[in-house]
Amino acid sequence: FQDDIANGRPSDWKCRAGSRYLYVCEDGLVHYCSQQRGYPAKPLALYTVEDIRREYRTKKGCAPFCTISCVHQISYMDFWRDPQTMESTVPEEQNSGLIQISK
Repeated sequence: FQDDIANGRPSDWKCRAGSRYLYVCEDGLVHYCSQQRGYPAKPLALYTVEDIRREYRTKKGCAPFCTISCVHQISYMDFWRDPQTMESTVPEEQNSGLIQISK
């Protein structure tokens, strides 16, 4: 995945954010990860097993260009596990893709 990132290519992998791991901000809200704050933005006390199951099955629109090494590494086993059959429900304006920085 690192070569793909360095060359601006998408990486084919299964992100399990919101299921295998949760990012809880200082306000007690669950987000996909530190890089994707704002969704689902649900209070931890209200985050249910159904939320975890849904996010396990959901393709994340941000995954192809994700740079978070630890989640890529832990996802290696997912190449042999359940496919992600649900499309993301993140609003399109929050899923802006890769940002290019030029000189």
